[in-house]
Amino acid sequence: SRNQFSGHLPANIEQSEYSKLRLLYLDRNQFTGTIPPYLSQLRKLKGLFLNDNALVGGIPSEINDDEKLNLLTLRLQNNRLTEPVPDSICELDVTRGEYELVELGVDCVICKGCSACKGRCY
Repeated sequence: SRNQFSGHLPANIEQSEYSKLRLLYLDRNQFTGTIPPYLSQLRKLKGLFLNDNALVGGIPSEINDDEKLNLLTLRLQNNRLTEPVPDSICELDVTRGEYELVELGVDCVICKGCSACKGRCY
């Protein structure tokens, strides 16, 4: 975080090289473009911090049941995201019993009808 990185996040990575990645801090940079779908497919990822960039679009929703169980923190606030938080992310809310998502940081404008971020958005 705070590395003054800019440009788009890579469109794809070799997932076998990052299969054990637990935390990814790319916050407080100047990244632009969309959030790549492969980030939601890193099975061991516990925390994804992309807040305080200039990312656009929405949060990728390509998450299957096996991958849902690991994510604890997802911070995306202070970007330029415009699409509502997908149901597949809202369903991760720890208060619903099955999953572990403890912290979802998003801007209130994209937090419509999502219990995981309602009342806790920025």
